[in-house]
Amino acid sequence: MPRMKTIELGEKIAREIDEKIKSSVISAVVYGFDIHGDSDDAKDCNMVIVLDHIGLEEIQKVHEALQENMTHCTKTPILVEYSEIEGMGDSVPSSFLDVLTSYQTVYGKSLFKGLSSINHEHLRAQVEQKLRENLLQARTSILKGYVGGKKLDQELVRIKNLFNRSLHMYMILKKPWLVKETEKWSSFLDEFSPDNIWLRTYYVKDLGSMDDDEKRNLSAAIVEAGIKPLLTRVDELGPE
Repeated sequence: MPRMKTIELGEKIAREIDEKIKSSVISAVVYGFDIHGDSDDAKDCNMVIVLDHIGLEEIQKVHEALQENMTHCTKTPILVEYSEIEGMGDSVPSSFLDVLTSYQTVYGKSLFKGLSSINHEHLRAQVEQKLRENLLQARTSILKGYVGGKKLDQELVRIKNLFNRSLHMYMILKKPWLVKETEKWSSFLDEFSPDNIWLRTYYVKDLGSMDDDEKRNLSAAIVEAGIKPLLTRVDELGPE
């Protein structure tokens, strides 16, 4: 089967949904730093689809269109009602941070330009709130995993995911043009923790070769040298 560009695939899916729901699709965008690449390379198509109404019938029709395009598209789109877009001026869902970084409208109206100029203080406050939640959850995971063994492995994965999400939100807030993972990690290490051995272990050492004590140290380092300074920097971006 021929390969499709992400933008081409997004337009095809949106058009099929619109036909199934009888002209209900107001807008559709694809997003992510690879939107100009081949969908087969990305293995998914990140989309936001804006409908005038979202009920069970609309969800069913979207599902049918996605099933028909499963060969190319493996990722479930974000569904938004048109009226909900207007309420995002001072409160943007964290999932929309990726959209604002790099997107292209592939069908219908262009609705997202206004969100790119969202009040910075509102967005900063949202990121700070999320990072504070991540910090508390990560510390709880350290405590849960301290017993060691499989439980420690499970909680370390959770801590790493919390750190990844925290870093992602910070980098979009501070430097939205940095979208590739390698750029994010490099910038973060240079800015926050040039001498932290344990945090650098996160990037270079196979976790399967680490004993429980090393994993405990790594868990604590991710929180204390990773999430915590991120929160401090976000707090410093606030009003004086």
